Amino acid sequence: MSLVEKLLDAYPAETGMPPRLLGEAVDKLYECAGVCLTCADAAAAEQDPEKIVMSIKCVRLDNDCADLCTVTARILARQTGYDAPTTMAVIEATRTVLRASADAAEEFRDIPYFDLSAKACRETERLLEQLVRQMGSSEAGEGYPTSPPSATTPAGASMGGGTQATGGTAGTGASEEELREMHVDELRDMARQKGLSGISQMRKEELIEAISGRRGS
Repeated sequence: MSLVEKLLDAYPAETGMPPRLLGEAVDKLYECAGVCLTCADAAAAEQDPEKIVMSIKCVRLDNDCADLCTVTARILARQTGYDAPTTMAVIEATRTVLRASADAAEEFRDIPYFDLSAKACRETERLLEQLVRQMGSSEAGEGYPTSPPSATTPAGASMGGGTQATGGTAGTGASEEELREMHVDELRDMARQKGLSGISQMRKEELIEAISGRRGS
């Protein structure tokens, strides 16, 4: 688990997104930004005038990509007061420039730094596509809360602002043995569906106890 994932996992309110995937996306965006900046710098050091002229578009897109990746990483890392339309618009703009940057760089795949830049852009775009699917909709972030609660939100309050009944074992559809085979992110999703509170701070064993009804919510 990266430092970013640990920080997102320690977030004091429920976000509705697995910290692993969100943290991976933030890390990958920062990595891609660094790769693109380094690629642009390497291209600027070329001595062949023809290569410099031919790669101007790639350098421009590298810099655009680095800027958007950095902005998107910062926005994704902010969970308080989350706004779905804004985040989705930024993600889609970043995916567009990632594809354009990769397409341009692949025209010079025989040059190592452009080849590495293209690969980084493709990997980052695929990860953002996965994040969009997890959010539920590329149009409006459906399935992802439009405004996560603050740390002072009363226990039992849902992410949409209403209240949910705290459940016991009913409706889990899984035995305790099956729960133990599940990933922590999956257990947290199940706990959210049951309306349990305080789950962002729970470890795996605590989540299992809460879902199975052996622990108070």
